[in-house]
Amino acid sequence: MGLRAGHDLLYFGRWRRMEATAIDVRKAHHQMKKLLGEIAAAIETEDIPTARVDLEKALEALYTAESGEGGPDALRYLDHALSYAHRVIGDLLHEKGLSPHSPADFAGWYDAGEVPFREDW
Repeated sequence: MGLRAGHDLLYFGRWRRMEATAIDVRKAHHQMKKLLGEIAAAIETEDIPTARVDLEKALEALYTAESGEGGPDALRYLDHALSYAHRVIGDLLHEKGLSPHSPADFAGWYDAGEVPFREDW
């Protein structure tokens, strides 16, 4: 799976819905770890300092989310990790001369009716 698809899988994931279960959140944590690992591998040979800083912030947010007892704070930090991952993906695309990634462009592939902040698109 590519970085953009991995990001979107999380962005449109069940963990962001009101009816999300603890299992949905744990699954999102595992998906986030995988995505951040793939991002780390992708920027390993790139000279993009801002991407490295954002990756570190994403990892810090993920570890903070894991250290909590769950609840709104854990979800907030997981969402922060996703946002920083999105920034790194954007940096990589920019470096390659490609257009920025917009999850809204792929909403039709997902059940995106209940995604938080959709009205901000």
